[in-house]
Amino acid sequence: MSWTPPARPIWVERLIAHGSDDLVGLDPGELVRTAVASTGLDDFGADTWRPHYDILLQAMNEESDLHLVGRLMARTEVLRSLRNRLQLQAAWSAEPAILELPIAQPVFVVGMARSGTSVLHELLWKDPANRAPLTWELLLPAVDPTEARHVADAEHRFWHDVQPEYEAMHHNAGDLPNECIFATMNEFLSDHWGGVHDVPTYSMHLASADHTGAYLFHRRLVQTLHHQRPGGRWLFKAPSHLATLDALFTVYPDARIVHVHRDPLKTVPSTLSLMATLKWMRCRHTDPLAAAPLVAWGFGAMLDRVIEGRASGRLPDARFADIRYADLLADPVAAVAGVYDRFGWELGARARQAMLDHLTARPQTKYGTHSYSLEDFGLDPAEERARFTRYQQRFDVPDER
Repeated sequence: MSWTPPARPIWVERLIAHGSDDLVGLDPGELVRTAVASTGLDDFGADTWRPHYDILLQAMNEESDLHLVGRLMARTEVLRSLRNRLQLQAAWSAEPAILELPIAQPVFVVGMARSGTSVLHELLWKDPANRAPLTWELLLPAVDPTEARHVADAEHRFWHDVQPEYEAMHHNAGDLPNECIFATMNEFLSDHWGGVHDVPTYSMHLASADHTGAYLFHRRLVQTLHHQRPGGRWLFKAPSHLATLDALFTVYPDARIVHVHRDPLKTVPSTLSLMATLKWMRCRHTDPLAAAPLVAWGFGAMLDRVIEGRASGRLPDARFADIRYADLLADPVAAVAGVYDRFGWELGARARQAMLDHLTARPQTKYGTHSYSLEDFGLDPAEERARFTRYQQRFDVPDER
């Protein structure tokens, strides 16, 4: 067996057939000029973003093989990120005190993609003591909230329209918490760009870059949201934080980390399937089988670095709460209570009930089921089991059948 791209809706095929590359431009200079002209602003802040931007746009144009719908989606996201930089910089220049606001002991939910981080993030969000950035706040932090809610919800639900199978993999909506990749994408140093485009040059740059600047922008954006609506313990989530924990602790030295652990022989093929579908939404062709061995190796190396960092003290082990996916699945609220005990927080009756109500409203298969296997991507289960043995032993992660 091998991964087969899902059928595109007929309206997508017909729209793709209408277009050529010159209908929706992705010239880096023209995009910058358009962002400036459309906002009347010209200060993008420190130029730390520009090298990442240039590498990304070159890779999009030369490597990603975008079809017309994909080019439209890419242009929308790039322009939005540029406008966000302009509008946020204007807000910070007008009110510098925003950047003095403390973001104390923020919580970051991490784990390999497809390990239950979204479920846990949403459960923690249901506690009134916690506050997570919602999709509309991340995508349009400097826009009128009513407009931002509408635009962000429409854009992310559009992903489901372009590829309906995606909703069974990951449900999106404007009023749900979302990943930090939608904050750091404004620095053009984010797993979002590599996750939805075939851009190997950019992905190599992302893996080797210093992410401190991306986390500094993340913090400033969060300070802006905190200024707009104060209150609550900040709660964030992204699997990609696992690869950049050193930079995260540089910018958020008092951060708390909740690490969800699941059998990698489930998370690896699920991630590959998800990424292939996201790229198929935007690209004429994608070849996940070619990337699969490198992705599996990269995940193994990343988890080994986390183990070594926590053992050596480079990463503050006392700031981590570990939670197994199996335990989260068996009794979600009890698993959350274990995290609270670890950090000395109180899980009140109101929060417990809100979490139970959320689980009832969002059963695991509400939007369908997601099928995948290692063999779909040419990976050998025995080899992959050996690759992740150290990780599973360190965190007592059971095999899943």
